[in-house]
Amino acid sequence: MQVRYDCPTDGCVAIIEYAPLEECGATMKCPRCGVEHPMHISEAMRTQGLVDRCAVCAGEELFVRKDFPQRLGVAIVVVFGLAAVYCFRESEFLAWSILAGAMLLDFAVYLVIGKVTACYACRAEYRKCRLNPNHEGFDQIGRAACRE
Repeated sequence: MQVRYDCPTDGCVAIIEYAPLEECGATMKCPRCGVEHPMHISEAMRTQGLVDRCAVCAGEELFVRKDFPQRLGVAIVVVFGLAAVYCFRESEFLAWSILAGAMLLDFAVYLVIGKVTACYACRAEYRKCRLNPNHEGFDQIGRAACRE
């Protein structure tokens, strides 16, 4: 199991990745600021590879989403969109074909990409683990509940 999260220390911008999480001790040291952060690793995480709560903030509100890189999705839309606008002057069919190609590329990447478990509260992401059947997709209400 692998966890990726932003360092919770104010002013630190480190993104911490640790694997295998099952072997993590009681704390994890940020490589940038050097602050030790407590880790809350449950028995289910250690033995079953199942995320039942967040190891970083101990929150129990987690969701599952596709591990699709958002920057890649935006890049596909922008590049193919600009190409379609440019080609629209030459041929309407060509412009629509470019947009259809973008849609097919985006869909193909979506099918290949795996899923990741994420925490509503601290946005920690868990990869290379079993998906918990109790966790559903992102819910705006669930996110709002964590902020309160």
